[in-house]
Amino acid sequence: MSQTNHKDAPGAGAAHGAGVANTISPVYWLYAPLAAGVLLAVLAHGAPQFYAAYMEPELGVLETVHILQAAAGALLAATLLARAEVRARSWLLAWIGLAFAGCVYIAGEEASWGQHFFAWTTPDQWQALNDQGETNIHNISSWFDQKPRLLLELGVIIGGLILPLVQRRGRVLQSGRLAYLVPPMICLPTAAMALVVRLDDVITETTAIGMLLFFRASEVQEFFFYYFVCLYLAAFSRRLQSNPPPA
Repeated sequence: MSQTNHKDAPGAGAAHGAGVANTISPVYWLYAPLAAGVLLAVLAHGAPQFYAAYMEPELGVLETVHILQAAAGALLAATLLARAEVRARSWLLAWIGLAFAGCVYIAGEEASWGQHFFAWTTPDQWQALNDQGETNIHNISSWFDQKPRLLLELGVIIGGLILPLVQRRGRVLQSGRLAYLVPPMICLPTAAMALVVRLDDVITETTAIGMLLFFRASEVQEFFFYYFVCLYLAAFSRRLQSNPPPA
């Protein structure tokens, strides 16, 4: 990722990341998410057998990438937790700590905490609880799956699309703790892709049209969710370097 010497003005407009956009190449925040969306749609329609054989399975490309994305997010969050600016502020420590815990949870659950790679047998008692017979908890209850996913989806759409645009108007969210946490504008393309996939999924599920753009859109949407988290954490690290957080 390329860097410049441009920095946000201390204490003013820091959260919209005026300098952050200049420190992360558009290859990562614009071209990569757009290219990923196009590639997944083209493969789903142009090479459905390849997609079913290599992209879709439990240990296929998409699921493996999900694990790697979440692991990368956990690593980024861990490096932030080690920084003095974060540890000195309880609100910031809680925010980054939540990101770290969420990424560890996602990586572990996506891999069934190693079962997908080491193929151990699920204990009988756990199989009775888990609707897919795996050593994870997201298949036990919606409280560990759909509800956390909904919170993440709302966070990506509201935090990645709505708040940066509101902040850019220059009237609200210009200073303070909440303003500092708002994702920069460079996260918007990835959030927009997640929304496009969600709309595609809704149309597919509620009409007789059939598949529009993406096969198993929920899995594709997770790709953009986790990419968003990684991008946000990378941008947040640059923000800490260029502009001190409020007390």
